[in-house]
Amino acid sequence: MSKHARFPSAVAALVLGLTLSACSEPPLDMVAAAGEAARAARAAGAEEYAPEALQAVVEAKAALTAEMAAQVEKVTILRRYGRAQQLAEAYLSAAEAALAATEAAFKQAETEVVALMNEGWTTLAEAPALLASVPRGRLSAQEMASLRADLASAEEGLKLADPLIPLGRYLEARVHASHAVEALNRVRDAVARAKEGAVGG
Repeated sequence: MSKHARFPSAVAALVLGLTLSACSEPPLDMVAAAGEAARAARAAGAEEYAPEALQAVVEAKAALTAEMAAQVEKVTILRRYGRAQQLAEAYLSAAEAALAATEAAFKQAETEVVALMNEGWTTLAEAPALLASVPRGRLSAQEMASLRADLASAEEGLKLADPLIPLGRYLEARVHASHAVEALNRVRDAVARAKEGAVGG
């Protein structure tokens, strides 16, 4: 056999050797990068803002951990980390996705709560004139008292939400602000119905 005939076989053997060598080493750098991304996602609030994405991270890490453990149980020469490399890539991808989802949800919650607060305070400031516009006799004293109670509840909700916003606790603030706006909408709707009844009468 000539030297030229042996050359392709030598190249193939070299490539195979490099591939096996790469598969014989655990993907520690990628695992570390994935762990860092997962910690960043948790620190950003993934448990609150992106729980489903965080669960995917937990599951990806569990699959990787099981595969790594399975390889460690083997004799060193028989260990192959090709599957672990794939799982490490999936773990890293899931962690990065969780971080991105958390940041997006955080920003969305901030935008929503600011809009709710603006709407709430504006409507609350208009409330006295709104109640005064109710035609005389269209609402009973009890109904008027209920509307005033809604206004008081709305104001309390807005005041509870206010200090949470600078702290970045947007989900909690959004709950309070949403309840406040719902109470204000009840007042506005009741007044509108009273006026419609007056016109119809």
